[in-house]
Amino acid sequence: MSERTEEILENSENKNSPCPNTPSPFREGLEGRRNLSTQENKLYSAIGIKKNIFKQNNPKKVNPPKPTERDLLLLEQLESYGVLSTQQIRELIFKGINTRTVLRRLRLLKQRGFIFSSEGLPNGGLAWILSKKSASLFKHDIETKMINKNTLQHDVAISSIRIQLERLKIAESWTSEHILKKEVARSVYEKRENSLSYVDEPPIVPDSLFITKHEGEMKAVALELELSLKSKARYKKIFSQYKEKEKIWFVWYVVLNRSAGETLSGLWNRYAIWGDCQFAYSTLKEVFRADFKLPEPREAIERKERNW
Repeated sequence: MSERTEEILENSENKNSPCPNTPSPFREGLEGRRNLSTQENKLYSAIGIKKNIFKQNNPKKVNPPKPTERDLLLLEQLESYGVLSTQQIRELIFKGINTRTVLRRLRLLKQRGFIFSSEGLPNGGLAWILSKKSASLFKHDIETKMINKNTLQHDVAISSIRIQLERLKIAESWTSEHILKKEVARSVYEKRENSLSYVDEPPIVPDSLFITKHEGEMKAVALELELSLKSKARYKKIFSQYKEKEKIWFVWYVVLNRSAGETLSGLWNRYAIWGDCQFAYSTLKEVFRADFKLPEPREAIERKERNW
């Protein structure tokens, strides 16, 4: 029932009451208290105090319920992932729970200012990010991500890749781009503060960085999701920087098709001749197979073939 409907019904009930103007003991008592109130107000105002015995104290503001353990887990995941769709949140936090119930909880957290939502996904779904207000719930400084509708589909796809790799126990210690960017910015700032030289080229930041186990060793892999190819000049800059990353085992490009992957592989061989960091690619379709395994970089495959 709407507020307007309730108001109309309430007014009609008052008009149809049998004796609307009939005095009652309650009304007489109310008038008496009003007169007393006027006298007391005059008395108190004479000594500089304002008082109204009919003024009720505002009820104490009831603090909204604290987030549940599941809510806190959701906020932690949003901090780590950066952005998640409704279905991804359902899969990670509310498994087996109806989507409408999940949306109700998300909207409640949004109303309380802990999270934000954005439209822009192809299926009409919502994407969710953490708000700075959520920092009050954690002992550490949380990292928040800004929603960019131009890259929303890209960001949500990376979250899906992460969910898949962690489900298959391929990836560990995942670090998302929004966290890496803040770390890089902090590092660049410190270098500029401690040196008179100016950093010309900003350091490359992958879409994500994670650790994988290979032949008994833990190695770092940089993930780049490429839904559309950039210019050759752009890849020349990117690949030249990646080749200097000694601590990264290889750069793993996830592309829409093998044609794009082979194009990137050729550019890598052209622009990244020297260095320790290597290159590999997979198609997006391959990543979501149940038996998916992380590809080995091309140079590692070539070494194995030579040893055979």
